[in-house]
Amino acid sequence: MNIKPLLEDADSILVIGHQNADPDAVASVIAFSELYRTVNPAGASVLACTDISRLSQQVLDTFAPDIKIVKEPDLEPALVVLVDTNSREQVGGKLKNYLNNPSQTLVIDHHEPNPEIEELASHVIQEPDCSSTCELLLSIFNDMGLQPSKTAANLLLTGLLFDTRRFFYTDKKTLLAATDLIEAGADYESCVTSLIIRPERSERIARLKAAQRTKIHKIDEWIVVTSVIGAFEASSCRGLISLGADVAIAGGQQGEDSVRLSSRSTKDFYNETGINLGSDVMEPVGEIIGGKGGGHPNAAGANGKGNLKKALNKSVELIKKAIHAR
Repeated sequence: MNIKPLLEDADSILVIGHQNADPDAVASVIAFSELYRTVNPAGASVLACTDISRLSQQVLDTFAPDIKIVKEPDLEPALVVLVDTNSREQVGGKLKNYLNNPSQTLVIDHHEPNPEIEELASHVIQEPDCSSTCELLLSIFNDMGLQPSKTAANLLLTGLLFDTRRFFYTDKKTLLAATDLIEAGADYESCVTSLIIRPERSERIARLKAAQRTKIHKIDEWIVVTSVIGAFEASSCRGLISLGADVAIAGGQQGEDSVRLSSRSTKDFYNETGINLGSDVMEPVGEIIGGKGGGHPNAAGANGKGNLKKALNKSVELIKKAIHAR
């Protein structure tokens, strides 16, 4: 899809990342803004996320300390650009209110497709085979014959490193993209260093509580665990995987009627079972809890309103059914 005319015609854009934005989302938001301003120098761009992760803040402080990402923009944009997610529910906060005109919305994402994407955006660049939205952004730069600045190159490489777990999940195309970014000025060592952070005390406690509350489900040769935790669901899942689980699902009740789930699986689990946590588990669970779910084969989540226990049980049920259907 050639989006250059779309950007040239828009005198202002609002670039939005998902809530609790990770380095891939934050880097993509900033890089797209640079792309837009290169194509349309007279245009105005505002960057927004409901919130960003502590790690993302460290990445920003390292490479782009002067760039502002706001929570509540004061703008009526000609074009809204949603990056690193294809779901209104994953945006969170008041930013969802900007996603009400598909003809003026562009989605750029590498997650599993959202079957209701047409209700969200008329302009979509979706590449689930890309390692990260940052890699997808680089391909858009290349298609336009443009090269990202040194700052953008550093951010894009950092986001790529984050989503691939420093090339644990990678292929030739991703490695070539990393090479292109280094040639554009990215400093590999600085990018890696920006992703090294010791979890805060509250996060470490959450991980320990998640382990303490773990429920173990033995499904054939696989160990699937679930846990209830009030915060840091994704981090808790990673901790449970490192303890030996093949699949970890952590959920929390965010207020009286808000449920949030996160899930992770090992590479071996996906390779041997073919179970995609995004499309096979979190997407249907999202519907059950009156919200949305999705993500990647090995990392996915869901947000909605409903019974947390029911959502966790349904997640395990879907995994068990898929394993036995092999």
